[in-house]
Amino acid sequence: MDAIIMCAGLGTRLRPITNTIPKPLVPIAGRSSLERTLDMLPECVDRVVLIVGYLADQIKTRIGSSFNGREVAYVHQDVLNGTGGALRAAEAALRSDRFLVLMGDDVYDAEDLRKLSSHEKAMLCCRGAASGSIDAIKTDDSGRIESLYRPEAGSEAILNTGAYALDRHWFSTTPVLVPGKADEWSLPHAIPQLIEIGHPIYVIEASFWLPVGTHEQLEKAEVLLKE
Repeated sequence: MDAIIMCAGLGTRLRPITNTIPKPLVPIAGRSSLERTLDMLPECVDRVVLIVGYLADQIKTRIGSSFNGREVAYVHQDVLNGTGGALRAAEAALRSDRFLVLMGDDVYDAEDLRKLSSHEKAMLCCRGAASGSIDAIKTDDSGRIESLYRPEAGSEAILNTGAYALDRHWFSTTPVLVPGKADEWSLPHAIPQLIEIGHPIYVIEASFWLPVGTHEQLEKAEVLLKE
């Protein structure tokens, strides 16, 4: 099973740190988010595809062509056009029918990723206060996703962590723009098309998730991961 990890972004909210270091390699309590995620991949993952862009050579030098005994391949995202654009750019590099998709600048829990990988199609989510920029999920009584929406900032919701178990059916969806954006394509907003044609997507509730996209989040992560 392949794991696709998105590492191409500019990391503008972490400047000036990311002026010289790609966000997935920023040290957090001594180890980067990307290396932590690679360490936590479930046993069923035997190959990794890193989608790179900004400061790609640093990632290639640090991670190399193999990591923890897994082959590592690289896809260069020439135009930073969202998670949907990134995943479509990686289609030709995939070898497995099912795959994980993860964010290179987030920190996950190994058991959560194992549970995610055990489902044919699923999204890793957590309950918490919405930031206003993260999608929330509505589910039915069996835990299947019904729809995505943007909650009010501060409201309690089931939040999308940006980690998915998917298969190649996703590539048959019509591209969907990120809400409010004219040039960024969304990975999750294409998922309702799968649901409409009979491909259920289940929510896996995360026990631990740290997005590390701002200085405030980085400081929080440093404290938590040192404990």
